[in-house]
Amino acid sequence: MEASTLDAVRLSMGLQQMRAELASSNIARAGAPGLRAHTLDFSRLEGLLTAYGEGRASAADLQQGLAELRALSPREGSTEASALGLDAQVAEMASASMNYQTLGDALSRQFSLMRLAVTGRS
Repeated sequence: MEASTLDAVRLSMGLQQMRAELASSNIARAGAPGLRAHTLDFSRLEGLLTAYGEGRASAADLQQGLAELRALSPREGSTEASALGLDAQVAEMASASMNYQTLGDALSRQFSLMRLAVTGRS
């Protein structure tokens, strides 16, 4: 597995983790009157992953994307947290968690296959 592919998986897993944390934070804030929901714009990093999958982004682009991911911090949005649809936030958190788990499982299978190829046994 190429290092850039691992970077793409790491970036994707990081995005899913941030999505789950953001939804979790918004759920926790929903009961506090006057607090605003937190927001993050993931579109650039999602676009970078799409571009990498289509061969339009390089390993250096992924490295820059990972640095951007580390620098992301939630901002207070314009929506009051109590006005958020809790069902939508729970669904977002569950979706991000499932995506993260799926990526982890695929990575684990890939490493298992690599171990089998190297050692000749499972």
